[in-house]
Order: sequence, then C-alpha cells, then structure tokens
Amino acid sequence: MLNKLLKYDLKYMIKNMSIFYILAIFFAIVTRLLSLPEHSVMIKILTNISSGCVIAMIANIIINVMMRSWVRFRDSLYKDESYLTHTLPVTKNELYNSKFIQTLVFYFVSFIIILISLFIAYYSKDNWTIITNYIRTITIGLNMTTSFFITMAIILIFLEVFNAIQCGFLGIILGYKMNNGKAGYSVLFGFITYLIAQSIILLLVFIYGLFDPTVMELFKTATINIDVKAFKSLAIVSSLLYIAIIFIMSAVCKKELSKGVNIE
Repeated sequence: MLNKLLKYDLKYMIKNMSIFYILAIFFAIVTRLLSLPEHSVMIKILTNISSGCVIAMIANIIINVMMRSWVRFRDSLYKDESYLTHTLPVTKNELYNSKFIQTLVFYFVSFIIILISLFIAYYSKDNWTIITNYIRTITIGLNMTTSFFITMAIILIFLEVFNAIQCGFLGIILGYKMNNGKAGYSVLFGFITYLIAQSIILLLVFIYGLFDPTVMELFKTATINIDVKAFKSLAIVSSLLYIAIIFIMSAVCKKELSKGVNIE
C-alpha cells in the first residue's frame, strides 16, 4: 500500500514542480545561446534578463519543493482530501513514510535540476577555473582536499534544508491538534522545532568538543587560524548529527500522528 500512496504523492509533486524544472532548464539554455554570439548591448541586456530568470527559477524550485511538501502533507492528512486518505487500509506510519520519501525524492531531483541548470547556463573553462581556484585557495588554507570540501558542503546543505522541511511536518502535526488558528500554530511550532533541532545539534557538537580539543577551540576563539582538524571533525560530526536528528524527528512525527488527527 505504501507504493500506491507514494505514487499519488509523486504525481502531485510532478504536477506542481515540473513547470519550475522546465523553466529553469529553458532559461539556462537561452542564457547559454545568448552568450554565444558577439556581445552587442542588446544581447547583453537579454543575457542578463535570462540569467536573472535562471536564478529566479532556482530560488522558486528551492522554495516550492519545501512549500509543496508542506501543503501536500497538510492537505492529504487534515484537509478535504484527508477524508479519503484516512479511510484507506494504511497505518499512520505508512502515511508519514510516503510523505517522507516523496519529499526526499523531489528534494534530490530538485537539487540535480539546479546543478544541471547552473552547468548549462554558466559553465565555461574560464568560469570553472575561477571556481576551482577559489575553492582550492580555501581548501589549501584548511589543508583538505577539494573533493572533501565540496562533498561535505553539499551534504550539509542537503541535510540542513531537509531537516527544515521535516521540522515543518512536525509543526503541522502539532499545529493541527489545536482548536483554532491551526495554520498559525503550525508555522509557530515548525519554527520552534527548527530552533530546538539546531540548538540540540549545537549542544551535541559542544559535548563532542569536550572530548576533541580541536573542535572546542571553535567555541573559544574568534579567529580563523584554528587547527584544520577541527573543520574536518566538525563537518563529519555535524552531518552525522543531522542524520540522527532527521530520523529521531521522523519517529516523533509518527508517534504524534498515531495519536490521531483533527480533520478540518
């Protein structure tokens, strides 16, 4: 039954997100084509407009994958659609797992579309050299490989945003337990949950720092001249903590959801 639930959730996201994916790729291609001919004033203006549209579409993808995930979660569990949802022979765990997987899939797809759009619109040998030289300057200063730096940066950004989306899920679950002002309470509880999650991660990093002096040094100094091992340790530990928080929060969401829902 989970497969069927997931199929409908994915169809909903495809319907709502595909337009942003198509427009992002379209404007990326237009930007690339406009950058090929000799640059007249008009071509430069059109290139800048198209480039601005690429950035706008990327921002829309990030915002909408979050908003649509929350809207889908709310509508299928608490709005009119929920009357059908809750008659299905599925558990609350399966309902939540479907939303969790759907969000993970489309967040990953969105991430790939963004990278493809940026590559199409802006890739050139000169631009790539500038980027790699800039990253190499940072990584040499931190005494770490470029691949490690890029990989950890991508992982942390991915986990950070996905954690924020799931905080929104818990906020909705808690908010819709209220009798009035459910939408407002959902936003409030989601924001509070996010702050708590971030505080827990910071606290656990601090506790880890009690056993790793290089990490503890980050809490003691305002300078950037710190043992490079601290940055490596911090990136790895933070990633593991985010993964742990995501799965713990998932369990909390399922537990709260299993207590029942108040359908509007």
